[in-house]
Amino acid sequence: MNALVLVILASTGAPDRVVVFPDRAQVTRVTALTCGARVPVDFENIPPSATQDSFRARVTGGSIDGMRAELVRREKEFSPKAEALVKALEALQLELENTGDQLSRVQTQTKVGRQYTEIAVQLVSREMATERPDLKSWQLAFDTSLGSSLTAAKQTSEVNAKLRELRLKEEELRRQLDEVRIAQNKQSWTVEVLASCPPGKTAELALTYLVGGASWTPVYEARADESGGAVDLSTWATIHQGTGEDWNQVELTLSTAVPSQNATPPDLKVLKVTAYEKAVEKKVLVRRDEFVERAETGSGGEAANTGGQAVAKSQGLSVQLLVPEKSKVPGDNAPVRLFVGKTKMKAKFELRTMPKVMPVAFRVAELTNQAAWPLLAGRVDAFRSTGLVGRYPLERVPQGGAFTLTFGVEEAVRVKRTVMEELKRDTGLFNGNKRFTYAYAFEVANYGKTAIDVALAEHLPVSEMNDILVAVGEKTTAGYQLDPKDGIAKWKVSLKAGEKKKVDFAFRVDVPSSYDTGGL
Repeated sequence: MNALVLVILASTGAPDRVVVFPDRAQVTRVTALTCGARVPVDFENIPPSATQDSFRARVTGGSIDGMRAELVRREKEFSPKAEALVKALEALQLELENTGDQLSRVQTQTKVGRQYTEIAVQLVSREMATERPDLKSWQLAFDTSLGSSLTAAKQTSEVNAKLRELRLKEEELRRQLDEVRIAQNKQSWTVEVLASCPPGKTAELALTYLVGGASWTPVYEARADESGGAVDLSTWATIHQGTGEDWNQVELTLSTAVPSQNATPPDLKVLKVTAYEKAVEKKVLVRRDEFVERAETGSGGEAANTGGQAVAKSQGLSVQLLVPEKSKVPGDNAPVRLFVGKTKMKAKFELRTMPKVMPVAFRVAELTNQAAWPLLAGRVDAFRSTGLVGRYPLERVPQGGAFTLTFGVEEAVRVKRTVMEELKRDTGLFNGNKRFTYAYAFEVANYGKTAIDVALAEHLPVSEMNDILVAVGEKTTAGYQLDPKDGIAKWKVSLKAGEKKKVDFAFRVDVPSSYDTGGL
């Protein structure tokens, strides 16, 4: 049904330019106008997904005197097609009846052939009782019955094949007729524009409108160039649109703006302070663990770069990406993938391991978005020289913004975390505090053929209470960096090929005895 509807739409005025936003699209139709005073121009078969208050018209070198939009049924448009299908179906049904009669005649001929065979058998039985049987008569009788049967079998096969073909055509015609009758009940916008421009000239009249059911999402391919200290980041756009009209050979532009987001700043509400009585409760010490997501290995091959790079055009807070070649996007919501661009970005690579979360080392790259457009939220396919190593989501990154990409697990590195001590004991005068001590040992091994540096990270608890003290223990291996805000301690472990090193980490937590420490 979609293909049938879209062909008719293209014959009555198709889109010329389309700007696709992440949540909708702006469509522009252009027509040549022979100038005069208040010249009426009709734009028909605009899909019902178009927003009524979004219709805008403009004419070069002239003015728009009026515009009217009406949502009409498409019964008149599809009536000739429906009548033609009904006539074709009636003719096909007549042919089916004639072919059925032909099959009946062939079946009768088959029955006659069987009777000839029975007669031949009877004649042969009589001849066998005589002294001198007539062999020629036997042969003639069997040849006659066999020839009649073979002719009837051939005709039966041909007629049955013709019947199957005619029934398939009938089924297809009925399907098309059902689609047309459904389309007759559908609605579309008709927009009438009154335009004026100097007589004797030709002007360009353009109608623009917003449609829902259209969107684009980015897909990124990140290829690590570790020797060159860079990442090749390719951006692809997957476009969906189910507006009901094809975008055939349109000038396509991808916009990073999101019109549905409210541009009005929020109002500050009145801030009130109040109080109520509450019984004294005992403080309960609890722990809050972070949740860490990791990249998942994906399947799939490498996509070819089949198009030129899009041209970025700044729009202030957003960027428009002009696709260099005219594009075709069907209106049946089938996905279309277009190449947007490729940017080589400088990157700082390092191996990172967080043994408490996962005892492996990841290849990580720190980058700054040097592309001519912001990176919208989308999926990243990460590649190394060995092929696809990971697939994970990427959050929105503004132009010039820093972000991180991961390129899978480094198989040559082995990491082990061992709990050495986790205990509680009372300390201080009159047992005023409880002390919790923790000690861990990490073993990092390089089974590769080259020297490497591994960044090892482990977190130290961050106290949110002034009377709870956290301190690093004396057994901790020196050379670490500690961020007091997040409590992450980091070591740079340099390993030669085949070398193994040990890192110790210890800390203590002093808690007043008044706290309930059952949550630790």
